[in-house]
Amino acid sequence: MTNTQLAQLVIRLGLGINMLMHGLVRIPKLSAFVAKTGAGFANTILPAILTNVFLYTLPFVEFASGVLILLGGQFSRWGYFIGGLTISALLFGTTLKEDWQSAGTQLIYVIAFYLALRGLDDRGRR
Repeated sequence: MTNTQLAQLVIRLGLGINMLMHGLVRIPKLSAFVAKTGAGFANTILPAILTNVFLYTLPFVEFASGVLILLGGQFSRWGYFIGGLTISALLFGTTLKEDWQSAGTQLIYVIAFYLALRGLDDRGRR
């Protein structure tokens, strides 16, 4: 394997496991996750119903993104894209709460998804 192929494997495994596990650990305790996380948005302009719908969906999207990334090939392309969109939505909410420390961390994820996608050709391969 070339260094580029190894680098692509490392980012695929890292982002794939991260997204998969974010979803997997939240699904069994979904209601508690929504209640705890949703409370942080009480003082924002987001309506509670919109926040709750997003939060009930989030773990399943994270899980699916992780699975797609780990499958590789064309699947990883869509997993990176979905993961990047998900992090962008999270970044929107985080900045509404003015949680700048978390926003900085989420920007690192945005960069990672960008780099992962840039490392693929148009067919989802390296």
